[in-house]
Amino acid sequence: MKKKVLITGGLGFIGSKICEKLLKQNYEVIILDNFYSNIKKKIPNCKLVKGDITNFSSLKKIKVKNIDSVIHLAAQSSGPKSFLHPAEDININIIGTINIIKFCNLKKIKRLIFSSSFTVYGNPIMPIVSETDYCSPRSFYAVSKFACENYIKLLCNKYKIDWVILRLFNVYGPGQDMTRMDQGIVSIFLKLVKKNNIIKITGKKDRFRDLIFIEDVVNAFIHCLQKKKNTKNEIFNLGTGKKTYIHEIIKKIAILYNKKVKIKEIGVTPGDIHGCYSDSSKLKKTGFYCKFSFDKGLKIFKEWFDK
Repeated sequence: MKKKVLITGGLGFIGSKICEKLLKQNYEVIILDNFYSNIKKKIPNCKLVKGDITNFSSLKKIKVKNIDSVIHLAAQSSGPKSFLHPAEDININIIGTINIIKFCNLKKIKRLIFSSSFTVYGNPIMPIVSETDYCSPRSFYAVSKFACENYIKLLCNKYKIDWVILRLFNVYGPGQDMTRMDQGIVSIFLKLVKKNNIIKITGKKDRFRDLIFIEDVVNAFIHCLQKKKNTKNEIFNLGTGKKTYIHEIIKKIAILYNKKVKIKEIGVTPGDIHGCYSDSSKLKKTGFYCKFSFDKGLKIFKEWFDK
């Protein structure tokens, strides 16, 4: 009998990639999506349910049974946008997550894998962060993700639902929404460098990030789905453990386009941090390793974007 997985936000960048890979591995996949910010319109051989995670009464009406796990990705996912509409983060991220936990309890689903963010750490004292480090979120988005983590730990334990929290660092790669300029640091610069010779950035060019390729992210979620004993009720950083400076990102993209560019610093982004990168040793102990260097991933991303 096929194992059945439900993915919230399954038409989005990360969700659609996880869905496609799970289908290849002979899982039965159900996507729950509101069709609002989706990358895909539909995915073949996948059941698609239109639903609003902020409305529990509508979730109760969804007819599903024998679901093994829920991968919860649906969210408002932009830090800058959270300063413009902070109530959205409360409604979509926090209330939505509480509703998904209640939905799991109602439908007797015993495992939840949640997509959190490295932004929960804020501006750490030491640039390399581990799961036990103090969290001090600096954006409403980060606050909402940290709140979700705490609701998951308490509510899932109350309902006897196993959980996994993955704190994603900066994800990039083919399939990303290239129209958005409020999220996706690599996709933003890829687009800017291709079109411009002067690259205007908000913030300092010596800021740095941990950049993780989409395929590594997909494999990590599936790893946690399958390695239940090793990952039960744990928080994991999902990053490469390597830091890349903003000016390095731009320079590497410029080299791929055979261009010379100038970087111009213009102000700051609200809630932005100078930099942090992942101590990934905890996830490695469960047997997961990233396979893509930034140079390798960037080349694949650039080739996809040019097409």
